Amino acid sequence: MSIVRGMVTSFVLVSAWSHSLVAQEAQDPNQAIDSQAKESLAKSVESDPSKAPDIANAADPNEPAPAKAKTIAKSEATSPATDIAQTAKADETADAEKQAATTDAQSGSVNAVSEKPSSATTPDAEDPANALAVSDKESSDASDVETGKSGDAAAAMTTQERSSRPLEAEKSDSAPAMKPASEMSLADVIALVQQQQEQLATQRKQLDAQSKQIASLSEELDTLRAPPPALTGGNKDSETPAFQPDSVIAQADSDIESESEEASKEDTPAKTTDEIKQQTGDEVLVAQADDPTRALLDDFPGAWRLPGTQAALSIGGYVKASAVINQDPLEIKDRFIVGSIPVAGDNPNSVKAESSLSASQSRLNFDLREPTDVGTMRAFIEGDFAEDNDTFRLRHAFGQWDRMLAGKTWSAFVDTLASPEEVDFEGLNGRIRVRQSQLRFSPRIGEDFSMVLSLEDPNPQIQDGSGVTRIPDVVVAGRFEPHERLHMKVGMLGRQIRGQTEGERSVVKKKAAWGLTLSGRFTTPILDDRDGLLFQLSGGTAIGRYVNDLGSVGSYDGIFDEDGNLELFDVLSGYVSYQHWWGEVTRSNFTVGVVDVGNPGFVEGDAYKRTVRASANLIWTPTPRVDVGWELLWGERTNQDNASGDALQTQFMARYRFSQQ
Repeated sequence: MSIVRGMVTSFVLVSAWSHSLVAQEAQDPNQAIDSQAKESLAKSVESDPSKAPDIANAADPNEPAPAKAKTIAKSEATSPATDIAQTAKADETADAEKQAATTDAQSGSVNAVSEKPSSATTPDAEDPANALAVSDKESSDASDVETGKSGDAAAAMTTQERSSRPLEAEKSDSAPAMKPASEMSLADVIALVQQQQEQLATQRKQLDAQSKQIASLSEELDTLRAPPPALTGGNKDSETPAFQPDSVIAQADSDIESESEEASKEDTPAKTTDEIKQQTGDEVLVAQADDPTRALLDDFPGAWRLPGTQAALSIGGYVKASAVINQDPLEIKDRFIVGSIPVAGDNPNSVKAESSLSASQSRLNFDLREPTDVGTMRAFIEGDFAEDNDTFRLRHAFGQWDRMLAGKTWSAFVDTLASPEEVDFEGLNGRIRVRQSQLRFSPRIGEDFSMVLSLEDPNPQIQDGSGVTRIPDVVVAGRFEPHERLHMKVGMLGRQIRGQTEGERSVVKKKAAWGLTLSGRFTTPILDDRDGLLFQLSGGTAIGRYVNDLGSVGSYDGIFDEDGNLELFDVLSGYVSYQHWWGEVTRSNFTVGVVDVGNPGFVEGDAYKRTVRASANLIWTPTPRVDVGWELLWGERTNQDNASGDALQTQFMARYRFSQQ
């Protein structure tokens, strides 16, 4: 019974409060609504500053108060109810007085409600617009308030107030003190909204600045992920690359590089059979040439920028393991030097057939390039481990600037583009093949012709005496391509051979010498577009040091006779090689080479007169950096007295290149 009385009392108090509020609105409705609008607006801005621009647009000071209240009410649709019904406790000891008071209050509230609708909200209302809406319910519906919702709403609102207190305390610590909502005028509210708008504008400017910074960093990241720019830009036909001074290699860290590779794999379509064939063919041509003065003409792959400089460094070379099986005796067992084949009449017990397994043919090189005000400078050095006991041997060491070269590398008399692909480390007997120190200039004349002028170390090789270096060898060579399938090179060599006799009364003798060479490569797309025919024919006087086989056995430039006269050797050499591709990554090379020496009449019968060499191989490239090959070689040596001997050798090799070029 006490609970019912409490509920009735609550209903009476709510009804009485509603009646007084309606009366106040009847006197000045605009003021009442304006006060409620200001209070709702202030609380909304205080609780959520992000609504400030929208509320500022809604809060027009020239707008009538009722319309303004409705506008603000719409913008604050999620605010809690502003009016809360309060409960009163019944005095259980005065039942009679409470019953009488309840009866009188019920009759009075019913009359008040019937005269004018109440503006108070129901306790469970969630929309603040209900606080300003006029109820259309009749007085007969007033009894529904007794359902007990007022007590539940009061408890809910009490809980909501408690939960909001920590947030309000936090705001009071970080924000300046602000007038209570009930004391703020509409001008104060509009000023608060404008202040929030200024803060938002400042934040937008900061976000724009951050966006520009992010865009700049993204561009730098894209630049790092892009393929390295070319450090050279010469034509591949030129003997020496034409460098571009403003090109610099830049490499990102391993994480960016791996992400770039993964992205490129996803974006790059699968290569067609023709593209794979073309790529493999180009890579094999570069490997065949084995010419660092021509390598990396268009780009500088795999290079790192050196910290604190504009220079870039790359590491190249390969690891090669070879197995050599000799079926016949050879003086040098790990390669096929035809001039070292024993002939009939030699002591058969002096040389035995042996085999060899070695990795000394592996190479390592360093390539450094740096742009300067006068052009790009380049330094290159390479070596292998082919000396005795696997010691390091210098192969190349030179510097380049524009079309000038100085240092040790292939002679300009060598045609690197006409070099057959072989497994044998020694190479063809009849090929012009020598590396020596030089000073080279490589002008280009037109689109299809390039020229090389070189001054090179003479280092004459003399039998029964010693060579004297005085005047450098002069090489003039021209390279031209009259057709896209034909490459040709013509070279001329001028020398002065100086020799010093042995003994106490030694004298220095000298003679002029010369040499000519014609070489080329002709693509024969009868069976495969990559098939090609390679050739070279060389001849002259005292050019033995330039011919591969004679350079290996040594001292075939000149010879002193018994009277101390210097005589020179006439040499003729050459080869023919045909390369055929069996598929996308498999090819064979069939090669025949010849060397013929015109000895002076006083030489002994065991002197070198002629060698013939023939070979066939099969090379497979399962991946761009790996080569696996087999080769069968046969050779014959004939001496001055026509005694001869031959040998057969089989070689296997596995090679892993540090780079694809």
